[in-house]
Amino acid sequence: MARKKTKVEHAKLGQFQAEGLAYKDEKRIVIDKRLKGRKYLLCLIHELTHIHLPDFTEEQVVQFSERLTNDLWSLKIRRVDE
Repeated sequence: MARKKTKVEHAKLGQFQAEGLAYKDEKRIVIDKRLKGRKYLLCLIHELTHIHLPDFTEEQVVQFSERLTNDLWSLKIRRVDE
């Protein structure tokens, strides 16, 4: 069975006082469009973790996303803006 792809949107999130938001029921995340570099990668992984591992506590999400970001960053994984 094919899984529904998570939709990733970009918007200014200052009004929410957040860098990213996850809508688990909709399989949708929103990332603040002003984020760049490592901070963007960390936020993306953090919000995707909320979607794909919904039973994780916030502390587990933070720990997992930081570890995965560190690993990917050390491997020179970067976002290329088109």
